[in-house]
Amino acid sequence: MSAVYQIQVPATVPEDTTGCHLYIDIGADHLTFVVLNTAEREFLALQQFNLEKYNALTHCREVVSHNEWLNKSYDRTIIAYNFSDSILVPEKFYMPAINEPSLSLVYGDMNKGKQFVDHVAEWELYHIYRVPEVLHNIFTAHFPSAEFVHSYSCFLKTKKQSIHETGDELNAVFYNNKLIISLFKDGNLQLMRSFEYETSEDVAYHLLNICRRFDVDCEKVILVISGLIDDHSAVYAELQKYFLLLQLDQRPVDFKYSEVFDEYPPHFFTSIFNAALCG
Repeated sequence: MSAVYQIQVPATVPEDTTGCHLYIDIGADHLTFVVLNTAEREFLALQQFNLEKYNALTHCREVVSHNEWLNKSYDRTIIAYNFSDSILVPEKFYMPAINEPSLSLVYGDMNKGKQFVDHVAEWELYHIYRVPEVLHNIFTAHFPSAEFVHSYSCFLKTKKQSIHETGDELNAVFYNNKLIISLFKDGNLQLMRSFEYETSEDVAYHLLNICRRFDVDCEKVILVISGLIDDHSAVYAELQKYFLLLQLDQRPVDFKYSEVFDEYPPHFFTSIFNAALCG
């Protein structure tokens, strides 16, 4: 299975990667990974694969089993699950006994999976989520020492360092036909969830509806955009009609990037780069 995006700094995969960290972002329709040389703080490789809706598990198993980078040994492997069945709970209201009933109440009980909890101390939150158990078994079998976290949790942990303490800020992270939207008011998290979309009008609708529900002025709110969206696309043009303060996210300055990474816009892969700041 071929990667839709592929960046590699060394001409060949190094024999010894034990001094590197591997970060994987896996969702229902994608698998993205980066390899970080921890001594140099430099990314060595990035690949992204699209997973077909009805064959996602088969494709995921194929990538994990046959990709050369994913069959090396690493000092640390962190897997960020990127699935929408999740609930953010303030610490003072968190009760472990109702985690599973809460997920079933909100998302139904047809697709029960492996349940996880992340403590996002920076926001005084617990993040409850579940992922397909068969998928989790694929990763635990292949990466027995891997650490698991949710991509929302990673985003929130890194966002705490850059959030504006006053005013409103929207963040939209784009994937193939999915975007993750978060809203902050005066530095406080109001909402974070995933939305599916097919057209540029769908994207505008979701963002404008959030603005309406939370009494946010779309002409004054800062909208930070990252992920797979081109600033010359129909989606970007549609957003410019309503939002005056659009910003394209930037790669974290904590790392080094070879010039081969400049083949793609800096905002394309900030989500997976930020995962390296998460843990």
